[in-house]
Amino acid sequence: MSTEDNKAIMRRMIEEIWNQGRLEVADELFAPDATSPGLPLPPGPEGVKLVAGMFLSAFPDLRMEIEDIIAEGDRVVGRFTETATHLGEFMGVPPTGKPVRFTEMGILRIRDGQIVESWYVLDQFGLMQQIGAIPGPGGA
Repeated sequence: MSTEDNKAIMRRMIEEIWNQGRLEVADELFAPDATSPGLPLPPGPEGVKLVAGMFLSAFPDLRMEIEDIIAEGDRVVGRFTETATHLGEFMGVPPTGKPVRFTEMGILRIRDGQIVESWYVLDQFGLMQQIGAIPGPGGA
């Protein structure tokens, strides 16, 4: 596959799974044995559905914007800005109704048109501050 084909897979993952909440698309985009080495998740599409379901139940209006996308060989790297409203429990924090804005970076390795490995770095500290789970600057 070309690097443009691989970029299209990342764009589709962001738009259809995350922005549209179509978790079933993970069955097509992720290989059955796909891993996310930084996260203790079941392999394949089920792990993706687990994480996406958790986020989307807490932030049902989540919107991811791709700020940058770069591809070389079988890897695609994306930098995202995400906005949402905290409307459901997230990591033990009850819904606050607060709007959030945070960043994330992701790297995908693609083989035969499917994602086989993925790595993500999320500004979870900033996200948790915005929902009040961690004191912000000047807080106690």
